[in-house]
Amino acid sequence: MGSTEILEKETAGSLSNGTNGNVEAAKRLAKRLYQLDRFKRSDVAKHLGKNNEFSKLVAEEYLKFFDFTGMTLDQSLRMTNEPALSVHLSSDGVHCLTCAMMLLNTDLHGHVSGGL
Repeated sequence: MGSTEILEKETAGSLSNGTNGNVEAAKRLAKRLYQLDRFKRSDVAKHLGKNNEFSKLVAEEYLKFFDFTGMTLDQSLRMTNEPALSVHLSSDGVHCLTCAMMLLNTDLHGHVSGGL
């Protein structure tokens, strides 16, 4: 059993009460994931993508290590996809993100309809 699974089991029972210990454990794991401390780059998405409350906390804390201030969306995405950083999008991920951005753009500008 890996260290991540131990952290998840330790906090799984008390996640609903939002204790400070859960947040602290999430912060510690997020820092280790960001620094690739005993984790491979390919492991990061696996840990952040789990569908449970603890992983959501970890993902929120993990994102705090990035500063996207003053960047456009495409600059931010390029930065997070640099080899030196631990976030990488698969081709499926890029496709999914592109579709989501197109839908958001359609939602934002959908009221402007041209009569064809």
